[in-house]
Amino acid sequence: MMKTYQLSIVGIALSFLSLCVSSCGENYPDANDQPYATDLLSIKIVNGGVTGTEVFEGTVDEVNKMVNFARMEPASDFSALKVEAKLSPGAVLENDVFDFSMDEADKSKTLLLRVKNHNRYKDYFIRVRKNVPVFGADFEKVTAYNFSGDNIYAEAKTELTRCVDFDGEHVLVVTRSSAKPHLLRVADLKAGNPTMIPLDLTGVAGGTYTYNMGALANGRVYMASLSGGLASPLKIYYWATPTSQPEVIANITPSSIPDVGVRHGDNISVNIDKNGNGFIFFGDNAGSKMLRLTVQNHKNISEPTVLTSHVNAKVITNVYRVGDTSEYIWTGLNQPVTLVDEGLSAKYTMKAGTIFKEGVAARVFNFNGSRYLMLTVTAYGSGSKSTPALHVYDISKGSTVAEALEIFENGENHEPVYSFLLGGSGNASAAAQSNYFIEKDASGKDVKLYLFAARTASGFVIVEANSAVAED
Repeated sequence: MMKTYQLSIVGIALSFLSLCVSSCGENYPDANDQPYATDLLSIKIVNGGVTGTEVFEGTVDEVNKMVNFARMEPASDFSALKVEAKLSPGAVLENDVFDFSMDEADKSKTLLLRVKNHNRYKDYFIRVRKNVPVFGADFEKVTAYNFSGDNIYAEAKTELTRCVDFDGEHVLVVTRSSAKPHLLRVADLKAGNPTMIPLDLTGVAGGTYTYNMGALANGRVYMASLSGGLASPLKIYYWATPTSQPEVIANITPSSIPDVGVRHGDNISVNIDKNGNGFIFFGDNAGSKMLRLTVQNHKNISEPTVLTSHVNAKVITNVYRVGDTSEYIWTGLNQPVTLVDEGLSAKYTMKAGTIFKEGVAARVFNFNGSRYLMLTVTAYGSGSKSTPALHVYDISKGSTVAEALEIFENGENHEPVYSFLLGGSGNASAAAQSNYFIEKDASGKDVKLYLFAARTASGFVIVEANSAVAED
């Protein structure tokens, strides 16, 4: 009887549950219902153009929360553009009139549009563009060949790899791991098949570390030892081609140079023009001195010169030439972007905090009529709160680099036009590098931009962007 009784109770319970599900289910809202949705279904500008009467239908990119319109003539009144939108039921726009006033040199302006429904809201970026010739790179349609994060290149995840460089054709990996220094073809990396090209290390010996830093220039390979003290040699090795035997082009005993500082080879800045002439800079580990070497014909090293560094430059510091000019961009671990001459005399120094902290390896270059500043955030030390990343800024305004930096700094928008997060936590070995390569067509016109960033234990990335074209 007890067993029968139990089954009867179960049966009654199941019957009651079934009845409740069938009769009560429609009385409760589904968990996926959105009673206060905040979607932007469509939008248009109703007072655009030169006459102030033209209607511009917007294109809503829901994934990126971006709204674009057809380009307006520069003579249009951008100061009070009125929008009308179709929204989710019950939703409203926080504002429907926007001031898109721009400087003459500005090509576009982006503002925030907020859709509200009760206490819920959703933000979109709303952008208006002038109908003017388009310059620079198309950073909205980039291809990133990512060898960081979950796809990190095996030899880049170790702290024994302090330097990785790029020249458009190869990536140089300077590692003290068992893989030893080697090259990777960019074509292989783009195909997802990185294959090592070992460097011939015949005669490469000496130094606290035999090799620690390196660079690529005009198809040549440069690599430097680490000089951990005044008696330890600072050597520079040179490969004319990836398969050449190395040549020792510098063998410096730091103690022979008065007031040279201590420990060299934690960083390197190779600035060699297409004719093989230029400078190589080494900042000492204490951040107090900078050793500059003159280079002629790619491999003739002379005139070791000691320059005074900056207290904020510290161990992670670089000096890179701006194009074919006599100006250089100098950055350090806690030193903001500084425009200098070859003797490190400052021409313009940005204020700390204008752009990302710990931004190093900064470079300034021109592409397709625009001027850019790029840098890599290093996140040095276990206590660093920075995020290792590549950041690119448009600094096209201004007739000179100094003027461009000043205009950018005094402007309201200090956001990068492109960023790529390398990831990784702070560590005391966190060197970082950057580089770029511009591909041209047969007539010499810029057609493709390659950006490169690397950071110790975070890996590297190659970013490919085409020249921008006017599209709606």
